[in-house]
Amino acid sequence: MQALILYYNRLANYAFDACMAPLAALGRWAEIFGVAAVLGIVVSLIFAALVRRERLRQARDELWAALFEIWLYRREPLLVWQAQLALFKANLRYSSILLVPVVLSLLASAPLLIQAHYRFALVPIPSGAETLLTAVSARPADDMAQIDCKLEWVQGAGVLSPSVREPVLHRLVWRLRPEGSGKHVLRLTGCGQIVEFPLYVGGFAGSIAPARQVGVLAHLFSPRALPLKDDSGWGRIYVEYPRAGIERLVWLTICSLLCAFVVSRLVSRSRAGRSL
Repeated sequence: MQALILYYNRLANYAFDACMAPLAALGRWAEIFGVAAVLGIVVSLIFAALVRRERLRQARDELWAALFEIWLYRREPLLVWQAQLALFKANLRYSSILLVPVVLSLLASAPLLIQAHYRFALVPIPSGAETLLTAVSARPADDMAQIDCKLEWVQGAGVLSPSVREPVLHRLVWRLRPEGSGKHVLRLTGCGQIVEFPLYVGGFAGSIAPARQVGVLAHLFSPRALPLKDDSGWGRIYVEYPRAGIERLVWLTICSLLCAFVVSRLVSRSRAGRSL
């Protein structure tokens, strides 16, 4: 299962990076608008292909009719109960029409949204700024004092402080001050294993992998990070990256909704033209 997820992650990363390559020269906002447009178009086409507007309109009219009956016969308990039963059935019909396209839209958009999170929601650590690297041990707290760990730069440069042990939380923490810009690599030696960890600094413009961890489901939602081996002695190694501004999410949402609306209108006009 883990090998299958790793293969899927590599394929998804490659496809996403290939699609972003033409937009990279135009800047981060061009990439955001491109992803938003794809999201809106894909979801709109799924709904257009699977939802019959006549059935949806009929189900909506039944909902309004049941609500009107409840208000109209509000002084007649038996009639109100019958209208509520009709409202429940109308809700089921309305939901059944939308269930399949909603599920397919979530399945289609989830991989793209996950990729977009690691591309747009996080920003690299500013050059010269301090950050913390945390390694969570998979061993019992009593063994923390016996762990002999060494952290060093493999690629890039910066300042490393001695580790701070937190036995209650099963973790070791280093304070880092990276210098320069781009992708740095740190090597953690300990627990009989060697683990390399990427660090993204300054003007790095790609996707960010904030953590390496153990767990099949965690790998599925962290496609940019290589998983830790089960026998590495570590449960999770991570860095808290700064969050990007909320305006990125706002504009991604607005643009995707706008694209979905435009595509929906175009599909409706096309169908209306064919019916004539």
